Amino acid sequence: MKKFIILFAVLALVIGSTEAKDYAKMQIKEMKHAQKYGTSQQLLKEKNDNNIPNNVITYNVPLKDPKIMKFGHYEEVSDTDYNKKLENDAKKYEVYAKQLGKKHSKYYTTQADAEDFYKVYRIAERLIRANKLDYINWRISVYKDTDNPNAYTSGVNHVAISTSLYDTFSNNDDALALVIGHEMGHALLGHKKRSEQLYARMERLNRRASRGSASAALIYMGMKKKYTIDSKNMEYAADVEGAKLALHAGYNLNNASDVLKFLMTYDIDSDLRSDHPSASKRLENFYENKKYFLEDWETMGRYNIYKSEVLPVQLSSDRKSIVISVPQEKLNPNKYYSPETMEEVYARFGYMYYLNREFEKSLKYFDELFALDQTNAPAYLYASYASECLYKNTANSKYLNLAKEYAKKAQSLDSKNKYIKEQVDNL
Repeated sequence: MKKFIILFAVLALVIGSTEAKDYAKMQIKEMKHAQKYGTSQQLLKEKNDNNIPNNVITYNVPLKDPKIMKFGHYEEVSDTDYNKKLENDAKKYEVYAKQLGKKHSKYYTTQADAEDFYKVYRIAERLIRANKLDYINWRISVYKDTDNPNAYTSGVNHVAISTSLYDTFSNNDDALALVIGHEMGHALLGHKKRSEQLYARMERLNRRASRGSASAALIYMGMKKKYTIDSKNMEYAADVEGAKLALHAGYNLNNASDVLKFLMTYDIDSDLRSDHPSASKRLENFYENKKYFLEDWETMGRYNIYKSEVLPVQLSSDRKSIVISVPQEKLNPNKYYSPETMEEVYARFGYMYYLNREFEKSLKYFDELFALDQTNAPAYLYASYASECLYKNTANSKYLNLAKEYAKKAQSLDSKNKYIKEQVDNL
């Protein structure tokens, strides 16, 4: 009897869970999974404005922002140098455009014309170079399906786009970049392996249930609910990861969001049954997380493009996809893409919540960061700024004390920083 009581309690917890509404919080939780399931490091080791209403409380106060929070390595590239690099790259692109246009054996049937292959090549190649994804050959397909605007990923390096989706956005490179980035995001975050593990566990329970196990049947129901929720959350995470990849590559996210708006026009699946979220919720998630993207990501991607060479492309062996090749050099895991670490995620959200004047949330995520890393002096400084703003708006002395505490901690880590010294003296 006791065993069944515990079983029902566990089942109630699983079934009673609901889809996350705090999309930023959900994304942070998802990035924890990325540390386990992210594919790039495993593979190398083995070989505009927010358009969605927001009801959060913000404070209209002046902000201090000495811009000393750093995320990733890059250098500024002048427009002159960057444009010269693009001109040189263009000559190489012309060569590959001609190669894709050549006739091949009559025994092969391509699923797309050379012009279509060339377009997806240019978009995918830009995403790869801007985000340092050239740790493996990527394969891109445009497959014939005139009725279902869809895209999917298989394995860890294959992205497929239906002709109906491609044709719909053939004049919107930003939207196609988001589509390709979304599918790359699934691969990069290890979603295929994660979902297959969940499905395999669910199938084992289902087989036990079919043999008459009542406990297996109950757990199966809960696991099925979990599978649906996790599948939706993986879609949310891939939308955000795809947007990050596209932004690094310099694509316009406002134009890119057209693809999510388009999905809303025919999205009829019940949100309770589908393993994908409704398009409207995906759009909410997109806009919510876009608020916390970093302004310098595009600059970082531009630097990555400037420091890299055009990647070769060729038709695949079956002539139904293209293969974008990686440089022939010894692979070094430190050179390539990896999902944000939890320290980076907490620091970014803490910083961006501060800039968006959501000071309580800023402190919450900075505290999450400090639980993992107590050496980030700039983060302590910004936590002091956020606390000071809360004190000015609430006159609650606890925030003044917090501001002083964070400032002193920052000073103990970096006593020569003039901005930290100014904050300590000011408080």
